[in-house]
Amino acid sequence: MLALKPLACLLLAGWATAQAATEAPISLPSPAMVPADLAGAEHGQSLATLPAPRLHRLLPPPAAPELAQDPHVQRDREPDWRAQAQSLLAEGGDCRDPAGFLDKSGAALADYLEGLPEVSCTYGLFSLTADDGARIYDTANLLAVAERLQARAVDYQGSGRGLANLVLYLRAGYYNAIARDLYPEPPLTVRDAIRVGLDRLLDNPALFIPNPDAGSTIGESFTLMTNLRDEAYYLPRLKPLIARFTNRDGQPNAADALKHWEVGSGYTGLLTVLFMSHYRAEGRALAEQDGSYAEALFAFVQGNQAALLGTSYAYQLTDSLNEALRYMQYPAHFAASRARIEQILAKNSLDGPGADLWLVAASAVKYYDNARCAEYGTCDFEQRLADIVLPIRHECGSTLRIRAQDMTEQQLTESCAALANEEQYFHRMLKTQNRPLPGDVNDALEVVVFDDYANYSRYAGVIYGIATDNGGMYLEGDPDQPGNQARFIAHEASWLRPLFSVWNLEHEYVHYLDGRFNMAGDFARAISQPTVWWIEGLAEYLSLGNDNAKAIEAAQAGTYPLSTIFGNTYDMNDYGTRAYRWGYMAVRYMFEHHRDRVDDTVTRFRADDYDGYWSTMQDLAYDDDFAAWVQTATTAGQPPEPDCGYPDDQVIDETCARTGIASDDIRYFYVFVPQGTTRLTVQTRGGSGDANLYVMHQGWPNRDNHDQGSANGGNDEAVTIQAPEGGTYYHIAVDAGAPYRDLSLSVGLAQ
Repeated sequence: MLALKPLACLLLAGWATAQAATEAPISLPSPAMVPADLAGAEHGQSLATLPAPRLHRLLPPPAAPELAQDPHVQRDREPDWRAQAQSLLAEGGDCRDPAGFLDKSGAALADYLEGLPEVSCTYGLFSLTADDGARIYDTANLLAVAERLQARAVDYQGSGRGLANLVLYLRAGYYNAIARDLYPEPPLTVRDAIRVGLDRLLDNPALFIPNPDAGSTIGESFTLMTNLRDEAYYLPRLKPLIARFTNRDGQPNAADALKHWEVGSGYTGLLTVLFMSHYRAEGRALAEQDGSYAEALFAFVQGNQAALLGTSYAYQLTDSLNEALRYMQYPAHFAASRARIEQILAKNSLDGPGADLWLVAASAVKYYDNARCAEYGTCDFEQRLADIVLPIRHECGSTLRIRAQDMTEQQLTESCAALANEEQYFHRMLKTQNRPLPGDVNDALEVVVFDDYANYSRYAGVIYGIATDNGGMYLEGDPDQPGNQARFIAHEASWLRPLFSVWNLEHEYVHYLDGRFNMAGDFARAISQPTVWWIEGLAEYLSLGNDNAKAIEAAQAGTYPLSTIFGNTYDMNDYGTRAYRWGYMAVRYMFEHHRDRVDDTVTRFRADDYDGYWSTMQDLAYDDDFAAWVQTATTAGQPPEPDCGYPDDQVIDETCARTGIASDDIRYFYVFVPQGTTRLTVQTRGGSGDANLYVMHQGWPNRDNHDQGSANGGNDEAVTIQAPEGGTYYHIAVDAGAPYRDLSLSVGLAQ
């Protein structure tokens, strides 16, 4: 079952290619490169250390690329570099096409890189095929570009795209070799040549001048150090740079430079090099014997607190304090770290202006000295923080509750209704008969809603121990343990205001339902065979219906055969596109054209027969049919629901829908409501015309005589009856305000 499911772009691994619309991949996707205490963060395990530094955002990564052009979105310090480019085309073709690199080598390749019209022209290098990668990244080419980097690092003046393009080429070379295992890692001679170039660049005062042509130059240069896995080599160079941005006598405004997005993101890159060095043997050896890095970082916090606290740049303080206190893991630095923690706790408070710093210090106690939390006064600080930040508690019913930072009563009611409708739809589409898996005690879900992504990023990691570089997370926990609390941690989609929407609400609720009613076992068991196409595709399909133009467009490009999508995993390349858009199309195709295979798949999941499921999937031969179908797919209509199949065409229940209903007058149906039913919902949707809906307990309803009715324009009508009388029938009328055709009628029975 899904223990924790990050949205659209996964921490470290999954974000790599999904973020390519705005940035090139960072170098952490392979198991060998991801720190052990962070690798489980995607799947419901709490982080085992202070969080890593990262670029500051107002939008979650999944939303940022697609919302970049939304005039209502404020992007904070992250300029839209693409808007400054007149064209991403070179010689009439797509500048990201690998073909432009294939026919060039040596100095000619370096010339070509420097002449590219935009840094994003290099992004295609991060997703090369093995054959193209071997040609573009032979040793001679790598050395030629590294030598050109050496030259440009000296004469760089803080403008132009050439330096960034050279760095990105080298980054992609190591990313493909190490993270993607596309070809052997380059020889040490290449690394040594790059070292010379980066050393010269760090000696160049112009490195930290904001570059109007390629603002990511600073950050990309530090990320290259991480791609090389060579952080320890550069550590001695970092302390002077930290001091460069620390306010003190003689440079009272040093931190002001960090208020430029280009410089601030570069400083985050510097902190990332420090962070990753703890996971390399040479880096740990240096850290164990040298506490001056922690001293420099703590001096940064002390010197810059007055200048940055309370501003949108305060994250530089908390990130730096995280890195300073990370040295507490080493016995030689424990006492000094404890003194720093006590100083931070004494000067700040949980509910004061320095709360974020207080929380970093309390988190360090939790990770490194929790047995003595009472001495620090930090025991149970997560619960204390939650009580302050999430004061609203709302019960949707016995199986669903909302805990929120700031929601109105109407927003709470509407959110509950949306989830209730999604639940009924799920049960009909999957034919669950409302029967949870044996032993699954996740009988209630808590939905946590922060006011926006900024608050989610600020608090969710501290309270719930999760990574927040995503659009929300579902934590299943251990579903067979009594007292376990399944939880979806979310935030409002603030960029859609004044419309209220909880980002990915229905999508994540499908994950909860899928785990409770379909996917046997824990998360590791559920992905013991390739099931990601189903897990993510189903959540997209049931939450979006047929309205997913971007998925249709992606599939019509024909990049992958269906059999490849069936093999999706959480650590694959091109995760965002394959898992969500292609996964959606795979699930939709199976529901529309192979409902029998869907039923067989779900039956095997529920029986914990993942091996049998995968064996069956490998025998399917739908590639050609799928490829033809995607070319005809549209956003029109509704997903096909299971038909009822009863001899009496007036009977309906919660396991099916009556579809294709048409009338110029009135049609009647009835539903049996079992004992213990707490809510009856009746809905019509789809088709054409104008149908009105009426429900009555005793006798047949009509427009003049009914218990409840819905008579909006069109065919989307809904009636909800709370606490219906169990053990009896309720009667339904679909009346023609105007003749209607191809209508769908469904009911939901909440227990």
